[in-house]
Amino acid sequence: MTPRPEAAIRAALAAAALGAALAGAPTPGAAQLRAFEFRLDNDTFVTPRREDERWYTSGAFVRFAFDAPADAADARLAAAWCARVVACDPGARTLRVASLAHRIYTPASTGIAGPQPYDRPYGAALALGAASVVVGERTRQSLELQLGTIGPAALGEPVQNGIHAMLGQAKTQGWPWQLRPQALAQVGWSRLAAHRLGVPGVDAVTRTGVLLGTPQTQAELGAMLRFGGTGAGPTWPGESLGVREPSGWQVYAGVEARAVARDTLIDGAAFGYDSQVSREPLAGSAFIGASVGPIRDWRLEFTFAMHSVPFSSPLETYPFRPQRIGTIGLRWQPR
Repeated sequence: MTPRPEAAIRAALAAAALGAALAGAPTPGAAQLRAFEFRLDNDTFVTPRREDERWYTSGAFVRFAFDAPADAADARLAAAWCARVVACDPGARTLRVASLAHRIYTPASTGIAGPQPYDRPYGAALALGAASVVVGERTRQSLELQLGTIGPAALGEPVQNGIHAMLGQAKTQGWPWQLRPQALAQVGWSRLAAHRLGVPGVDAVTRTGVLLGTPQTQAELGAMLRFGGTGAGPTWPGESLGVREPSGWQVYAGVEARAVARDTLIDGAAFGYDSQVSREPLAGSAFIGASVGPIRDWRLEFTFAMHSVPFSSPLETYPFRPQRIGTIGLRWQPR
């Protein structure tokens, strides 16, 4: 039921080539690299016991930001968007952001070698993204297209069990019953706005977002308080490329609510059985974190988040405690 490794690798390379073409993958002679970011989510960062590994268990994200020349097609489209749809800051600049995202999901009992119809199915998503990001003093808007795959070709099994082997941990047993192959195609828009509060060293950021397609179709609304660095532009965990950041330390705390109309990583068909769980229409998160710039142009970020469980099960005795996720981020962004 799991494809041969060479087939999975070919599928991943094909997805990478397609994503690079859509991103207009800039060459050094065509555009200057302005920022780079690597982020890693993992539940074991905050719940080191193996028995706590469950649901959204790991995510890896790489992003590159390049200048978009003012006469380029994407910069002209961004200018038209700002003029006719949602206003941007005067003098805002446009960046091209290329990304690679990999996410892994499992049920709570990863040692069971069989289907688990009353828990979240095994699943992985692998996607390449191309975004146009408009960054100003007070606001940041992003419009992104992601293309990729859900299912065996997303390499959830070899990545997770390869890491477990390196760490001397037990092999996860249930990947033969993961979600069936699906195309991943999703458009996302988000807007960040920074707000001065009249208190030295304290400000706020609000976030609005929409995702359309697969795996998710949802609306998002969030707010965050920041303490420490002053004069920073609009930032959000995972959405800071291109934004002016403080030179020292910063602490932040926030919440986010989501109205979910579709989530194929929960509702999708799995190999070998019919899942009995269903998507929850409302979900939420709360997070705290800190970032510091120990070396010029580099920033290190740590975030702890608690997420509501995004699905329900007819097995009422199932312990649906909020999930805890830790994130480590490293960002290079010259001033």
